[in-house]
Amino acid sequence: MLHMAIANARPDTLLTSFSVQGRRESKGIAVPLHVHDEGMLTLVHEGLVVVQAGSQVWTVMPGSLGWIPPGTPHGARWFGDARGTFLYVRPDVCHRLPAHCRSWPSSKLIEALVDRFSGSQPSEMSNAYQAQLFDVLLHELDSRAHTPQLLPMPVDPRLQDLANTLLDTPDDMAGIDEWAQRLNMSSRTLMRRFRQETGVTLGQWRQQARLLRALEMLCRGGSVTQAALSVGYESTSAFIGSFRAAFGMTPTRYLAGLQPH
Repeated sequence: MLHMAIANARPDTLLTSFSVQGRRESKGIAVPLHVHDEGMLTLVHEGLVVVQAGSQVWTVMPGSLGWIPPGTPHGARWFGDARGTFLYVRPDVCHRLPAHCRSWPSSKLIEALVDRFSGSQPSEMSNAYQAQLFDVLLHELDSRAHTPQLLPMPVDPRLQDLANTLLDTPDDMAGIDEWAQRLNMSSRTLMRRFRQETGVTLGQWRQQARLLRALEMLCRGGSVTQAALSVGYESTSAFIGSFRAAFGMTPTRYLAGLQPH
């Protein structure tokens, strides 16, 4: 069950916080397409978030801070155990953040600032003090590299259902023919349409989805072997080889680079 302690954005407050926490559900926890006048910063503590804003789709890993500008229609699906902190950003200061959706790896300072913003009642923090902390947050974000993890999503509802199922059950071993049968289309049509809508083959997409789910599990403290087996790899060495080919380094080295500092 998803629990969202959502606060209404306060027009007189620079940052308004709310939190999300929920257990894993079939095909993830869905947040339908919506839009708000404020900008939104999201610190993901647990789970893998797939965000779609217009034609742009990207994933936000645990230990990352995501940004959605005001007026941007967006929806999301949260895979794994969901836990995150959200900050509405007052519209008049959103020009100080990027004009497009993006994400950054977090740091101890970012986590402390978000915790400070979310742990205080508006009456406990003056506007001037909140503005000073917001300045510190922006300076810290300027020093962090943009780390998008791309996973193009199809538009066709049947292909979306396939994609969400593969994200939810990354160890699913069904082949092209079986999936085509489930979707009531020929194997050739399935492969052609999936590639047309995502730019990659279904096999390439599934491998990237598996690696992202494995990375999400690693970020929660799972071992490399546990992550490899849970997403359908028959051996740890095969998983490490695929991970290195996709990210340019081993899982251990990649995770070391994500650690807040």
